[in-house]
Amino acid sequence: MATDLSVNKCPEQYDTYNFSLPERYRKIAQDDLGETDEIREQSLAIMRDWIAKHPSIKTCRTDALFLLRFLRMRKFSIPRAQETLERYLAMRQTFPQWFQNLDPQDETMRELIDGNQFQILGQDSSGRTVILVQLKNFNPDRFTSTQQTRHMMLPLEITFDDEKTQIGGYVIILDYADFTMHHLAVWSLTDIKNIMDCVNHSLPIRMREVHAIRVPRFAVTVAELAMTCLSTKLRKRIFCHKSMMEAKKHLDESLLTTDYEGGIQDPQELKRKLIESVTEKRHQLLQLDGMEIDATKYRSMWHQTSDEDIESGVTGSFRKLTVD
Repeated sequence: MATDLSVNKCPEQYDTYNFSLPERYRKIAQDDLGETDEIREQSLAIMRDWIAKHPSIKTCRTDALFLLRFLRMRKFSIPRAQETLERYLAMRQTFPQWFQNLDPQDETMRELIDGNQFQILGQDSSGRTVILVQLKNFNPDRFTSTQQTRHMMLPLEITFDDEKTQIGGYVIILDYADFTMHHLAVWSLTDIKNIMDCVNHSLPIRMREVHAIRVPRFAVTVAELAMTCLSTKLRKRIFCHKSMMEAKKHLDESLLTTDYEGGIQDPQELKRKLIESVTEKRHQLLQLDGMEIDATKYRSMWHQTSDEDIESGVTGSFRKLTVD
């Protein structure tokens, strides 16, 4: 498929889409998302016409892969896909420190990638894309929460356009081994709430399961705060485990890295592949900054509460936990 990644919302000609994945993904798409060739074609046409006429959207990608991010996430409910696209565009402008200029050649970004905190493990037996997050690999003495969020967006953005991921969704493994108060302290409570709201409403991410492993006691209250920002449906897909051994009962062990008993993937090879992928898609990542929406009316969607206001209701118990 020849893909035009321009941000012109009214191109002279739209790209032509052809489904080229293995048949198992066609079946998943039809069974889980209600996607057929006819529905897909009709939905893309409606989305493109809507973007062309949208008074607040100034520039936007209209290629099939980009629009299918939102259509597949919302199971081809066009109103919900449109709302998520609006929020995605507004989010990028409301929080440019997190989502813009995601340049894999930036020196700081390369240092973060080299830390190997985020690893794309591949697809499991159900066709879901599995991402491993080893939180201990983030250096809180060297980097800020803003830089950590930007680093998180790199593997997400390159998988948003991956059709296997769009259809199969994500399994996220959060390994809290050796996670310390110092790692947590770089985050403000307001930022945590806003990030969770972005995940819940604005990022085109089909979250199938989240497995949190070895969550330390001092982080439980903040984790509970983050959970309150998520939908009931998403909260039911989050599972906590005391150990990786326990978590492996729910995961494809063959996808794990050699850091874990039974894992066979080389973390350094996974890092090499990630660097290769983000470098190859650098132009695509930077081109996202060319999209523009009048975000004024959307900014109220995100929490404007101060940390002090949040702390009055949450941090008292958080502090109690940390000193016990």
